[in-house]
Amino acid sequence: MTTVRRLRRRLPLYWERFCWALLGLAAGGALLLWLAPDFAGTFLFTLYSMPANSLLPVPHEPGLLFAAKYYHPAWIALAGCVGTAVAAAIDYPVVRRAFEHPNIRRARNTRIYRLSVRWLMKFPFFTIFVFALTPLPIYVVRVLAPASGYPLWRYIFATVLGRFPRYYAIAWIGHLVQIPAWILVALFAAMVALLIAGSRVTDEIGIDGLEVLDASDSALPAVSDELAALADAGAPAGVDRAVATVRADERRSS
Repeated sequence: MTTVRRLRRRLPLYWERFCWALLGLAAGGALLLWLAPDFAGTFLFTLYSMPANSLLPVPHEPGLLFAAKYYHPAWIALAGCVGTAVAAAIDYPVVRRAFEHPNIRRARNTRIYRLSVRWLMKFPFFTIFVFALTPLPIYVVRVLAPASGYPLWRYIFATVLGRFPRYYAIAWIGHLVQIPAWILVALFAAMVALLIAGSRVTDEIGIDGLEVLDASDSALPAVSDELAALADAGAPAGVDRAVATVRADERRSS
């Protein structure tokens, strides 16, 4: 009991919640394997969907199409959403901590970052939902939502809400067409190669390739002031926290 208390004092709140979620996932998987061993594949897809919905270059479509060959699309969509929620809970504190690094913190002073945060915080829940539902690059909101201070549970809920119909539609196609495994393997390899190539291009550009705002630049109003105006106008919940986060970053960088 003493060891558990010491561990809880050392763990940040986000990681404590993640550990409980991971324990719940393991317990649920063990219960599923015991009561319904025929559904073991859905639990395996849940595990696969965790890295496939994180910042790692792992595409979810090939695994989803493969799992849908053996299970109803609804079960696959539900299993994928569980993995998505766990992955979001992992990425959120990782991104928040990463933006505290001095080199990455410089990105907050770039024009593109400030414009992106201002755009996201006007309709945060709807924006995350649309990125999760459509083929738009969801990596954008996976970085901006945690970095801007948008609440974790709202971020997870919006992501899962958008992912479920997307998963169901793709799984329905996979269940109907029964795509051969070798095609799915080739698709997986091609998508991984594209994701890695895209990340390398981004790394080569780097923060130095972005335009950094000067403290005297008046072309773009301070993001914190605009977010505060949105909060006063009754913008969605989470803007107040974003205001505090951005203003704290501005004080550190000044």
